[in-house]
Amino acid sequence: MAGTVQTPEGAKDITFRYTASTRQGNLVKGNIKAPSEIAAERLIIAKGYTPEHVEIAPSMFSLEEAFPTFFKLKPRDIIVFSRQLATLLRSGISLLPSLEILQGQVASSRAFRSVLTSIVNDIRSGGSFSQAVKKNPKAFSEIYCRTIAVGEETGNLNTTLNQMADFMERHQAMSQRVKKALSYPMIVLGVGIVVVIMLITVVMPQLLGMFTAMDVELPLPTRILIAITEIFQNYTLYIVIGGALIFAVFLWMTKQPAGKRVLDRLRLNMPILGPPALMSELGRFARTLSVMIGAGLKLQETMELLPQSTTNMLFRDSLHQVNERLLLGEGLAGPMSHVSLFPPLLVQMVAVGEETNTLDFTMGVVADFYETAAEEKTAAMVGMIGPVSTIGIALLVGFIALSVLMPMYTITGAFG
Repeated sequence: MAGTVQTPEGAKDITFRYTASTRQGNLVKGNIKAPSEIAAERLIIAKGYTPEHVEIAPSMFSLEEAFPTFFKLKPRDIIVFSRQLATLLRSGISLLPSLEILQGQVASSRAFRSVLTSIVNDIRSGGSFSQAVKKNPKAFSEIYCRTIAVGEETGNLNTTLNQMADFMERHQAMSQRVKKALSYPMIVLGVGIVVVIMLITVVMPQLLGMFTAMDVELPLPTRILIAITEIFQNYTLYIVIGGALIFAVFLWMTKQPAGKRVLDRLRLNMPILGPPALMSELGRFARTLSVMIGAGLKLQETMELLPQSTTNMLFRDSLHQVNERLLLGEGLAGPMSHVSLFPPLLVQMVAVGEETNTLDFTMGVVADFYETAAEEKTAAMVGMIGPVSTIGIALLVGFIALSVLMPMYTITGAFG
């Protein structure tokens, strides 16, 4: 029967929300149940409509929507999935049975289980693996999807999956090392700030109230501390509101392209934080370029995708600028030499890779170099932040202690 969609055995129907156009050009909206998005589109076409937009309909109350942080996908889920799927494919099991095996094993992540169910249903309905993963942008990046598509076309899907798992694992490991290195000084700094605030707002008002009640001239440090304490006491509401406004403006700036460019420029140019951030971005650029060229993507397609590998707006702008000149036939090394963010060493290595047709290998070597440099500079940065924060907190606590002790000697001398 024409227009009938057969539901694969074992597939569970999902409610989809759709927008479609009629033969008269009018838009209609509605819900439809189907085992996959492809099947839903076929059912909509069977009704005589042209589907414009189809998505999974949200439930009346969804824990994922109410608390997205607890249900978001973890990069580790994608890495493990890629490696397991590559292993199953290499052992001779075809794609759909491999995915069904993995679907039955996924238990740790509810969000990823839902994604995998969607992929399996799409492939059962006749879609390709690359098309299925592309419909889940929250789980799979555009770089992942395009690289997988190349692997699927060339028949090297298992190799490509392992390459993407290696790529994601390196990136995650580097991020984890940076977070781990910064955790201790951040904890020390946070505890120190909390202690100082507690001293100024809770402990000091009682002691300083006693000093001000006595008719003696107080030392300058004590008068400064009294003034700070009075400001906190008298303008607490204004300080809280002002702090909240500053934080809100900062968040707003991070969402605006112009504001994010300013913050990214500051981050790269700061004396201590800048060098490791720059090395990290250069390492990510070289590693992504190496993996994508090695997977079989053309240079032009790779450069179109590379801006998505970084969140730094300056690097994105620079990569777009290089890509524009690449399209004019100037190669890669030439346009990069006109961008100040790319150091001469990187440009020279790109030129060597282009001349010898070993760009993937050359960029892998460069990525190793910059990733190691980023780790070393991060370690040096942490080594500086720890002592500096400790000394700063010690000086602040010492100032408070001095402000309390000095008037005691003054009062003792006045009554002596």
